[in-house]
Amino acid sequence: MKAKQIRTLQRAVHLVTGLAIVISIYVAPPADSPAHAAIRWFVVPVLVVSGVAMWQWPRIRRLIRAKERV
Repeated sequence: MKAKQIRTLQRAVHLVTGLAIVISIYVAPPADSPAHAAIRWFVVPVLVVSGVAMWQWPRIRRLIRAKERV
């Protein structure tokens, strides 16, 4: 994948998961619903990982390139 495609994918994932959080705040699914569990165990971790990946992408890319050289 090219760098631009990776950035676009990271941004899209981050925006979609952020939108799911916003919707869950305004709709407020019951605590015992599958939607609540999906948000807690899937959406929030994906949002955090995609945010950190966008923030630290240059460092991650350098680490990947260093591993490829070895």
